[in-house]
Amino acid sequence: MAIESGAKKLGITGKTMFDRLQKQGLIHNRLFKRYEELHTQSLDWIAEDICETLLNWEAES
Repeated sequence: MAIESGAKKLGITGKTMFDRLQKQGLIHNRLFKRYEELHTQSLDWIAEDICETLLNWEAES
């Protein structure tokens, strides 16, 4: 749900979002490691967080 919501927010496909997250290591380092915390937040908050993090990490690489 986090990946699809983030993809929708960025206007890209779920596959593209997954690939970009995977390339930056965000699936493991952000989504899995913060699994419990993320389940206390709204889906909107999660989508915003993952998109902002992805764009920041891509800009740094």
